[in-house]
Amino acid sequence: MIKLKFDFAQKLNNKWSLYIKGDYNPAILDVIYSFQTRYYHRNSRLWECKIEYFPIILDKLKYENIQICGDVPKKFHKYLNLLDIYDKSDSVYSSKTKPFRHQLDSYNYALHHNKFLLGDEQGLGKTKQALDIAVSRKHKMRHCLIVCGVNNLKWNWYKEVEIHTKEQAHILGIRINKKGKTVIGSTSERLADLKQIHDEYFIITNIETLRDKDIQGQIKKMCDDGVIGMTIIDEIHKCKNSQSKQGKAIHCCTSYYRLALTGTPLMNSPVDLYNILKWLQVENHSLSYFKNLYCEMGGFGGYEVIGYKNLDQLENILNKNMLRRRKEEVLDLPPKIYTNEILELSPSQQKLYEEVKKGVMDNIDKILLMPNPLVELTRLRQVTSNPDILTSAKTINCKYERVLDILDSTEDKLIIYSNWTKVIDPLYELIREKYGVTKVTSETKNPMEQIDKFQNDPGCRVIIGTTPALGTGYTLTQASTIIFIDEPWNRATKEQAEDRAHRIGTKGTVNIITLICKDTIDERIHQIIKDKGELSDRIVDGKAIQPSDIKFLIGA
Repeated sequence: MIKLKFDFAQKLNNKWSLYIKGDYNPAILDVIYSFQTRYYHRNSRLWECKIEYFPIILDKLKYENIQICGDVPKKFHKYLNLLDIYDKSDSVYSSKTKPFRHQLDSYNYALHHNKFLLGDEQGLGKTKQALDIAVSRKHKMRHCLIVCGVNNLKWNWYKEVEIHTKEQAHILGIRINKKGKTVIGSTSERLADLKQIHDEYFIITNIETLRDKDIQGQIKKMCDDGVIGMTIIDEIHKCKNSQSKQGKAIHCCTSYYRLALTGTPLMNSPVDLYNILKWLQVENHSLSYFKNLYCEMGGFGGYEVIGYKNLDQLENILNKNMLRRRKEEVLDLPPKIYTNEILELSPSQQKLYEEVKKGVMDNIDKILLMPNPLVELTRLRQVTSNPDILTSAKTINCKYERVLDILDSTEDKLIIYSNWTKVIDPLYELIREKYGVTKVTSETKNPMEQIDKFQNDPGCRVIIGTTPALGTGYTLTQASTIIFIDEPWNRATKEQAEDRAHRIGTKGTVNIITLICKDTIDERIHQIIKDKGELSDRIVDGKAIQPSDIKFLIGA
């Protein structure tokens, strides 16, 4: 909303001035900064300028929601019709959750961009922005398709739809198996599911599913028929290779509205942008033409990229088709932004988890007689964080895989927490060769040396440690992202760990990511620390644990 008012001049050498007030919006600022005569009133947050600029503002900001406060001088009445020329039927911002200013800006940007790249830095809420934009267009289509670039994030999108909208979501291929568990079916089952008529507005799938030719054909048909009117592709930088299967797959999504999401739009080479711009229908030339336009070719056969050219031209194209904000640009007081990522156990993890869970159920009475009944529950938690603690068999760790994805998608400094050294140590060895990393556990002899390294060494991107050892007493304000591989048993401990980064000296938003395995004890623990309930207190204080408590925690 932009508010305009004619009133007595305060700072300008005129009788009357035009006053401008509104939420942060780069488009508004661009117009104001073009005025030779202007003044900013810091206390009231008003811009004062000449009244002669009134028609310029109406013309330049014609797509924005403008409100006139008070009377307009008669000589400007002829310009008021500019307010009614453009259709603003979609301009009422309605959301289940309150947006930040920059999120409102992206909503307004989408009003006159049917296809664009949202390249905000990680932690600025691209998911919410995408969902709000999609909901605003619901009256124009039956479905919005969400394509997850990372397989494990399907459930996270499902949860975000629930948090931010009043709409329903359907994960493609979801079904209940014979054991009563929610699972994702085979490719053939997903295809059959896709052909069904669903009431849910959002349909969620992953990029791997789109690699199937039959599914590609069905999605293209639904897009061409207008059944799928909008497509959101998350982590689209993973589809940058136009020659790969998933790079080719996204082009079956031919919906009228298209929104690409990535926190890393400016990648290693201009070539990385080609497939993204092609999907957005900004680039219509061949890959070879694109390379010759923006790259210096050489090497053997002249096929090797040895340099770049015409980057100002490419930058201009991006500026017209991409909205990108940095945290420090749009947030006055750095908040905490919470993201709960719902992951699926790998098959090997799932098998081990069910075995441990059965052992707990079969021995509840014995467990309750133990000095510390939580030990057996801890074993369940460790399966979701690092199953190798409990087995010598080779397993795939879904949380480790997600941590690697996050590290590859951002240049931020990160803190990684877990409750157990046996989770931290293997992860440290896994990432130490590729990323600058330091570690603090109960076994660290000189933790302050590691803290200083993280705070002051630009080459040290990650500090990893146990929540008890690293989560209290230290200042880690260089971190802008925190990852909880697993959560502490109570909220106070988690908040204390969060505040190592979120404190005086923090330079930007602190993005707090909690990894939660679906249909596991992770979900129950997250719920009890969120609610700060009685069960959490009993667990932390060592009070009597009841059979019903154990059954609740393991989902029995």
